[in-house]
Amino acid sequence: MPKLKLGAVVYGLAAIGLGVSAVAVHRGWGTYSGAHGWPVGATVAVDALAALVLAIGALTRRGLIADDGPWILRRGWLVLVGLTGAGALVAFLSNQDISPWPIGPAPFLPHFVRRMQERYYAGVAEAEVELRAGRDGGRAPGS
Repeated sequence: MPKLKLGAVVYGLAAIGLGVSAVAVHRGWGTYSGAHGWPVGATVAVDALAALVLAIGALTRRGLIADDGPWILRRGWLVLVGLTGAGALVAFLSNQDISPWPIGPAPFLPHFVRRMQERYYAGVAEAEVELRAGRDGGRAPGS
């Protein structure tokens, strides 16, 4: 697969969002103002690690479901699934109002970006076939 273009932007925006979430939890903003102890630290760690994984996908421009490359680029989506499970576990075990929302949709992002990329390149190939057919006097390819 060719390198991501728009997908890198999607990964980058998600990484920034999770990074901001980690800072917000650490600072005690919003619903986290009354939270304290280990759930806060665990939530910050989960959000920060997920932001790091997504940033790797964005900076390398290969995504987290690449066909080749280092392990993190081929199986990064599994790491996001694990981090989402850890965030949900922290929220479940905590007796405080800790929400795993920021990382909740993260595991779906790599599959969405991959599908978006495949459709984009399929559309480009279809447009090239139509352009070639127009230049050849309206003949269909192979006729």
